[in-house]
Amino acid sequence: MSATLAKIPYTSELGLTLDGVVDGEVQMTLPDGAANRNLAGTVHAGLLFTFGETLAGVAAGLETLERAFPFARRAEILYRRPARGAVYGKARVAPAEIQRVLGELDRDGRSELTVSAELAGSDGKTVALVNVDYAFRPMEKK
Repeated sequence: MSATLAKIPYTSELGLTLDGVVDGEVQMTLPDGAANRNLAGTVHAGLLFTFGETLAGVAAGLETLERAFPFARRAEILYRRPARGAVYGKARVAPAEIQRVLGELDRDGRSELTVSAELAGSDGKTVALVNVDYAFRPMEKK
């Protein structure tokens, strides 16, 4: 999955790291950096959104990417507090949801899934909550 992240032009320069995948939960880090900050010195809101959507997309694609690509259809973010420094995120898709998506892909060639992600600062306090609705479409054969 790290190699797949590196292939995404829009996010490849952000330095996102895939820190772990345990029981369907994806953990990633958005590193600290001067280019990530707004005029107030906190992490730019748009970057937090990008990080949250990318994190949710990785969780959505963990078991499905070989067969179908998760396209974001709708997303929302709730900013809880300003973020400073590195931001840590986690998103989880329950195994039953993955099985449902895979079954629908087999039967209908498409599926949908909502994934939630939580972003936290280095103090462990939540800085944002992200929900993304994905539509899965078959991967094009090369």
